[in-house]
Amino acid sequence: MPAHGATRDRVNELTLLTYNIRTGIGIASPGTSPYDTQTWKKYLPLIAEAIRSTGADVVAIQELLEGQEKELGKLLDMNYAYARHGVVGPGDWWGVGILSKFPITSAFRDVLSTGSGNTRSNAVVTLEINGQSHVFISIHKDKDLGDGVSIERTADTANQFTGAVSVMGDFNLWPDDPIMRKMPLKLVDSADQVNTPGSRFLKRVGTLNGSHHPDHGGRIDGIWIDPKFYQVIDTYLMNKKYWDASDHYGVVTRVLLKK
Repeated sequence: MPAHGATRDRVNELTLLTYNIRTGIGIASPGTSPYDTQTWKKYLPLIAEAIRSTGADVVAIQELLEGQEKELGKLLDMNYAYARHGVVGPGDWWGVGILSKFPITSAFRDVLSTGSGNTRSNAVVTLEINGQSHVFISIHKDKDLGDGVSIERTADTANQFTGAVSVMGDFNLWPDDPIMRKMPLKLVDSADQVNTPGSRFLKRVGTLNGSHHPDHGGRIDGIWIDPKFYQVIDTYLMNKKYWDASDHYGVVTRVLLKK
């Protein structure tokens, strides 16, 4: 959790981004499991360029290989934190993370699920913004687990914090899935908080790149915020120029800080 590039200037607005980067292999061989592509050539400078284009202050990243958070942090001059999905065995080869223009004061791995092929964890990262703690949780729920426990555990962790908390990531669930009702009552889906050209386009196009994707047109990536602390200005997809950097589109949300 380095402090390079950290800003302590007071801000009134944040730009948040969640982005499943598919380990940096772009859209090569659609449908191939990330596990089978670990040794493939990576294009992290393109991922960094896509992130930079959004002007994001805080980025939740999914499908990271360990060490990529550090490389992206250096390319973007941002602080970084990483959490492996598993420690030893299933899931230990990849994870989730947070990139931040603000100082990272703490970070931990929060286990959601275990088992061969299903081991997942959240990265729970606390940032110092305007002298206050803001918690950002990067999630990549296992797509094959439909019991709701992963969302319940995420909610339990989010509810432990009384200050500003956001959950950002790849939920692998449609917004209207009954399991999403298990999200903390204090959080709201930022896409539902505004009715702008960007938000309407996001809902119409979804977050999955390419008609080859079996769920193309669906929205499974999202940013959930606490309206007590943040007011949503807009939410939208990253510039189309960068869509083929991954098989997911980056989702951007701009918020005003209330406190």
